[in-house]
Amino acid sequence: MQQKKIKNYIKKNKVPLIIIICLILNIIMLLNYVIKINKPKSEFKEIKPLINFNKNIEIPKPKKIKVKNINPSIISDKTIYLTFDDGPSYLTETILDILKEENVPATFFVTSRQIDKYSNVIRRMYEENHTIGLHTSTHLYSYIYSSDENYFNDLNEIRMKVFNITGIKSRIIRLPGGSSNTISKKYNPGIMTRITNTLISNDFYYYDWNIDSEDASGSISKECIYQNVTNRIHNGTNIILMHDSSTKATTAEALQDIIKYAKANGYTFAKITKQTKQIHHHINN
Repeated sequence: MQQKKIKNYIKKNKVPLIIIICLILNIIMLLNYVIKINKPKSEFKEIKPLINFNKNIEIPKPKKIKVKNINPSIISDKTIYLTFDDGPSYLTETILDILKEENVPATFFVTSRQIDKYSNVIRRMYEENHTIGLHTSTHLYSYIYSSDENYFNDLNEIRMKVFNITGIKSRIIRLPGGSSNTISKKYNPGIMTRITNTLISNDFYYYDWNIDSEDASGSISKECIYQNVTNRIHNGTNIILMHDSSTKATTAEALQDIIKYAKANGYTFAKITKQTKQIHHHINN
């Protein structure tokens, strides 16, 4: 009955067809909107991020320090490699001043004991064309020689500290006490053989010495250090063991006279690199 009334109304009032269609469409759109806003939330689609956040974040490498064109290595049939263990310390700055004045290079086997305090000295070593070698982080025999894992963890610690300062990952090594030390077997028999074999098989280069200044033996005068070195240098390769830790002031005092004597007697100076002839002691573990 109602529909008939609507039809009669439309027919009587002559409502245009287009208006009727528009009314129907509006009613449909209104119904769709009502249905949509009343739809349960659980049926909404999950929104996923467009970016993958699981990618590994790379830590940028430290910028390498520009090396000055000083302290050149001159390799001859009478070459001296000055090496300093256990630094850096306040004395290292004095030693670097002497090396710069004499225009000769050296090799520093560093530890972590004061490296944060003297990071500027490490940068200077590299900038002035010296070799930065690794002497382990703690230099604590009872720890580093108690297991292979401890030694390499300690070595890696100092290696990364040098890398963070200079941007280089050194592969030049000196073992605390040298590879001939007999202390290591007290903590772990056979460990020195395993360590040195692992170093060699992983393209690291370890260097002992063939001239000992004996400055590690307690309090020793600069005159004794001078004599110990100048009386023992010889033709060929001379790798000289010295120290630049804070208790070795007489080493710094003797250094310039040692260099002047060597120059006067036809010796040249070079820093240790991977191409340097390796001096290895007999292993006694």
